[in-house]
Amino acid sequence: METPLLRYRLTDPIGFSTKLYAVIIVAGGIWLFTLYPLVGVLMILFGIFPLIQYKCLELDLCQGTYCLGVNILGRTVGTREPYPGSKCIFLKKNRSTSSGSHRSWRPTVSTSFDSYLWLEDGTKIPLSCDSNKETVMLRIQPLAQELQTEIKDLTAPLSHI
Repeated sequence: METPLLRYRLTDPIGFSTKLYAVIIVAGGIWLFTLYPLVGVLMILFGIFPLIQYKCLELDLCQGTYCLGVNILGRTVGTREPYPGSKCIFLKKNRSTSSGSHRSWRPTVSTSFDSYLWLEDGTKIPLSCDSNKETVMLRIQPLAQELQTEIKDLTAPLSHI
């Protein structure tokens, strides 16, 4: 039996410093509420927002649609598009070179592994990005199993779609 609604989180959970800033903003909003109620309520809302939202991909297999948007308290906000089916999920390697800093003239090379969901109509939806290949593979494995699609690793030499 197919699962009617699949929700895949595209962003990492927020870090400790962001949570701390959000709590400070909420505390300031509560304090300001006694003096300026409107400003206090706005600060409380802005402080709570980072704690309850994340970017996600939602696939509704019953209605044949997908939504790439922001999830707020279990509700995904974004435009619904027809879901034509998936070809595969593929993983590719990106290398970026940045210029040297003031201390060193050597360029800095960083590598990231990006994963994409490739739909039948040619649309490519970015899923995950990390500097560690195993981390990306662990993140996309559940979605590949749910969609019953293969993962193509394009990071190996001489690999093509």
